Amino acid sequence: MSMQVLYAPEVAVELADAHDWYENRAVGLGEEFLRMAYAAFEELVAFPEKYEVVYGPHRRALLRRFPYSVYYVVGQHSLTVYGVFHTSRDPHVITEALDNR
Repeated sequence: MSMQVLYAPEVAVELADAHDWYENRAVGLGEEFLRMAYAAFEELVAFPEKYEVVYGPHRRALLRRFPYSVYYVVGQHSLTVYGVFHTSRDPHVITEALDNR
């Protein structure tokens, strides 16, 4: 049985904002950011417990090439992505956001 991937609604906004920021810096860079994000999601499905738990039930994976972290929780049959945050964000802002999702 394959693992279902779920996303907190805020993740779409976070991905779109980062995409737009990078795309405004260089054409194609936003698309590359999204490719790296979705590659990370695929890796998480293949190896859900690869990354350590860092906050409550949340695990953190780093994107390749971009300074972003993916926060996710592994369930019995699902993996839920709760946030995609720039690594320079204040950790308190990140934990507060995760608590409210």
